[in-house]
Amino acid sequence: MIDILKESADLYKSFLELEYEKYDAVIKNDVDALDDIVSKEQVYYMKMRGVDQKREKFVDAIGCKGMTLKEIIETDKIKNNGEIIEKYNELSEIIQEVKKINSLCKTLIEVRMHKIDDALVQLGERDKTYSNTTTENKNNSGKSVMFSKKV
Repeated sequence: MIDILKESADLYKSFLELEYEKYDAVIKNDVDALDDIVSKEQVYYMKMRGVDQKREKFVDAIGCKGMTLKEIIETDKIKNNGEIIEKYNELSEIIQEVKKINSLCKTLIEVRMHKIDDALVQLGERDKTYSNTTTENKNNSGKSVMFSKKV
């Protein structure tokens, strides 16, 4: 378990660095850098899925299927509990930081998208963009939708 937690912490540390790069790119309006970062994020998501599968296998093997890491740590089924708690806390802190920077990026992007939408309205170009008026999206009725270069 300690190896899985260490691998997860290392992976999320690297991912956090990438999230800080994304934040800088959003602030600088560097669309090319953002495009590159999104591609790199996909690689991290695949790696995270692999580590999560390892964790699930381990959890199943010790008979704790369906339990969270915190619940497993609180049981006596794992040796070196002190070291595991330390790694778990480190991982939790890193994940909280990732969530924080991700939230900041999301807010900045939403503000920028709002400014773009306002500019399109002022230019009279809003009717020429794609709009999100499907029955599934009635809450966003009439909002313009912008697409990435990758689409």
